[in-house]
Amino acid sequence: MLGRIIGMLSGSHAGPEPTANEAAIQRQNVLASIQAASDEFEVVESEKEEAYGCTHSVMRREAVLGRDQRVLGYSIMLRRPMSEDGGALPEVQRLYDQALLDNIQRMEIHRLLGLRQAFIPISPTSLHHRLIDTLQPVGTVWLLDAAPQLLADSEKMLLRMDELAGRGFRFALHGENANLAGMAPFLERAEFVLIDAGGEDIQHITEQMSAVSKAAAGRRFVATQVQTHEAFQTCHKLQFALFQGPFITRREVWNGPVMNASRAKILDLMNRVRKGAEQAELSRQIKLDPALSVRLLRYVNSPGMGLLNKLGSIDQALMVMGHDKLYRWLTMVLFTGGQATGLDSALLENALVRGRLAESLASQALSARARDEVFVVGLFSLLDIVMRTPMEKVLQQINLPAEVTDALLHQRGPYSPYLEIAVACEQDDLARIETLAAQLELDVDEINEAQVEALVWAQQASEA
Repeated sequence: MLGRIIGMLSGSHAGPEPTANEAAIQRQNVLASIQAASDEFEVVESEKEEAYGCTHSVMRREAVLGRDQRVLGYSIMLRRPMSEDGGALPEVQRLYDQALLDNIQRMEIHRLLGLRQAFIPISPTSLHHRLIDTLQPVGTVWLLDAAPQLLADSEKMLLRMDELAGRGFRFALHGENANLAGMAPFLERAEFVLIDAGGEDIQHITEQMSAVSKAAAGRRFVATQVQTHEAFQTCHKLQFALFQGPFITRREVWNGPVMNASRAKILDLMNRVRKGAEQAELSRQIKLDPALSVRLLRYVNSPGMGLLNKLGSIDQALMVMGHDKLYRWLTMVLFTGGQATGLDSALLENALVRGRLAESLASQALSARARDEVFVVGLFSLLDIVMRTPMEKVLQQINLPAEVTDALLHQRGPYSPYLEIAVACEQDDLARIETLAAQLELDVDEINEAQVEALVWAQQASEA
């Protein structure tokens, strides 16, 4: 386009001189072409700037659950995947991928991959990026977007996939592309196939699954955008292997509180600890619950506690733990202390991440005691879902500081911003993160590093 415009402006044309009317029309066409080129250039530069800005963008994560409803991995991306930007140019996609790979390398995501998988969306052409070869293959699943890029140079892409698979990398594709001509070899190399279950159109979902299975049998299906617990149950019956979506932390209408004797006992113990009860009193109460006693001894004797000699009594365990560690342990047991639902484990890990992330972000601004309370705020932020009871009713049964209650119930007070930023990191809410980061005087790198550390810590704690 620019070459044509230059030629027109330079007068390098053949044929007779145009009439005055033709010359006027020609000038209008030239001006229109210049404006179109200028607009196109501005759009490209704007998208380039946006992609470059992602280099220091906040990481976005979403849990991926297995059929037992335990967390098996996380989808890792920046503020938004390029596939959501319908008209994104290939060059901008490459810039986004480079920013994503830069962030993954900088944040040392490989620390997550001992017990979890990382699903990372990337355009096929970026499989040849130099940073790919520097990342840990075990636990890394490349989610390949933009099927036309795969098919445009299929032989080259298949060779690269085979090379990376030989190193231990795995691949995932979108099921909506299963019927495209030439997709079968790619589906055969993909371990996972994602199916959008957000519309809850069972016929459409099963048709996609059937098309994939016809092209390549034995693929593991991942249900994405699962909105509700009912939708999860439906997808579970359809034999999906993995599940992803907001159903995990969704608040629903509860007919009545669910409080059994075990959870009531834990709440009573927590209140006694908060009031400074003597060790002998706490020991007596714990011994009244044999199951809780066994869990406490198992916990203090776990490798994470680092004890040289195993402890055999509740009194010894309480002496080693002290009130603060005991209180934290009881808050975690509260998530799985009743007739646990399948999602309790995933909710606990999510809550642990919130608590640890909020606590870490407050490390420079708050005292040690206040940071402990910020951790409790993050951990308790999902307790109403676990207990299927409105938060105000849950908190009526626990003796908590006013700052904790204000943050959980009213989103106010000194602890509230740390909980809010931890929640915003789970969502695509960059504007809120930037506002809170400025308020708390935090930068993006601090937040990303704290997120990874919180994820690693939470998976270790939940496994223990």
